[in-house]
Amino acid sequence: MLVRAPVRHRIPDPQRDGEDWRPPRTPGRLWPARLLDRAWRELRKMRTAIILLVILAGMAVVGTLLPQIPQNPRGVMLYVLAHPVTSPWFARLGLFDIFSSWLFIAVATLMYVSIGAGLYLRIPAAWRRTQQPELRTRALWAEWASIVFHAAFFLLLIGVVYGKAAGFVGNAAIVEGDSFVEARANYDNLDEGLIAKHSPGLEVRVDSFRAAYWPTGAPRAFVTRVRVYDQGRLVSTQDVRVNHYVAYGGVKLYQTGYGWAPTVRIESPDGRVLTDAPTIFLGDVPFARGVIKAPSAGAPGQQLGATAWFIPDAQVSGDAIRPGTAELKNPLLLLRLYRGDLHLDRPQNVYSLDTTGMDLRWRGALRVGETAVTPDGYRVTFSGVRQYSDLLIKKDPGVPIVFAAFALGLAALLGSLYLPLLGREDRLPPLPELTS
Repeated sequence: MLVRAPVRHRIPDPQRDGEDWRPPRTPGRLWPARLLDRAWRELRKMRTAIILLVILAGMAVVGTLLPQIPQNPRGVMLYVLAHPVTSPWFARLGLFDIFSSWLFIAVATLMYVSIGAGLYLRIPAAWRRTQQPELRTRALWAEWASIVFHAAFFLLLIGVVYGKAAGFVGNAAIVEGDSFVEARANYDNLDEGLIAKHSPGLEVRVDSFRAAYWPTGAPRAFVTRVRVYDQGRLVSTQDVRVNHYVAYGGVKLYQTGYGWAPTVRIESPDGRVLTDAPTIFLGDVPFARGVIKAPSAGAPGQQLGATAWFIPDAQVSGDAIRPGTAELKNPLLLLRLYRGDLHLDRPQNVYSLDTTGMDLRWRGALRVGETAVTPDGYRVTFSGVRQYSDLLIKKDPGVPIVFAAFALGLAALLGSLYLPLLGREDRLPPLPELTS
């Protein structure tokens, strides 16, 4: 009888046999897909939303420290002149219009995507727990309060977008005794939304301007007395101060700056008055700079232009002249008169004068009431000086929505923080009774 030997099965040894006996690996995703998945997982975390919110708050602080183009274009101009090294970099980053810059918009977009992704996951989970009565605890209601708090950010976004689209913001420099009529063409600069509506018939008249200074020369306070008219009817007489605006019909007036407006009268040799109106001067109040243009003097080659510096408190010592305080004590006007082409056939800044191809015809200093005659026979008179007030005029119909979002968000935040704490003492074990 033949006995067959038992068959022994050898366990394969990958190292000896040179074969890979591991189970086949599923092909992995490409690294861009893995990177996007990781970024998405991080973005939808509430921690990421908080970090982005902190970045937005920091950028808002920058917007309060640097002058902004929509609110204070003259301040931006002066900052650029005073900081020629850093200002070009700030301009590239959009820091002079921070709330419309690509950096701010990118961070805000990421924050809202992060909040939206978090709500997309949290709302269904909270709703499922709400359907089960045994899970309706204070912690669940605190979760709903937290969801409402984050949802309030979208209500805030609606208010901001609507206010931007239906509102406007602009600047107007108004000389004492003059008026400003609310219309597009009358603003020095204007930023308005696509569906913005102006207030026809609204007129602002500056009756007076007062400024007070500290002993160091720094401004202590400045006040503009304004009268507001609606369709020719006086509706308000108030003071516009820093951090104290005047509002009427949804339009708010803010005090943003002030300066001097000297009046220079220029007459031609044949007696024609070429210019005789207050001119807005920019720069530091103790040493302001302005430009005067008289295109009516003649053909392009015969036009007149002047660069001038106004010193309200000139300190004169021999031939040396230096600025003193910002108060009107010893006013002096330094002027250079040019003759030639004002280049009015191309866009230009009204506060600058291109003297290319122009001849310097006269220069000198004038006090109030003095007159100088140029070699060409033109009469230049420094006839007076007034002050002007730079007002920010703003209309933002989205403010009520923004306030509602803040109120809703604050109430929900308090609820999410304190609801879990209510009734906590009921869950504590009872204290043992004390026996004597």
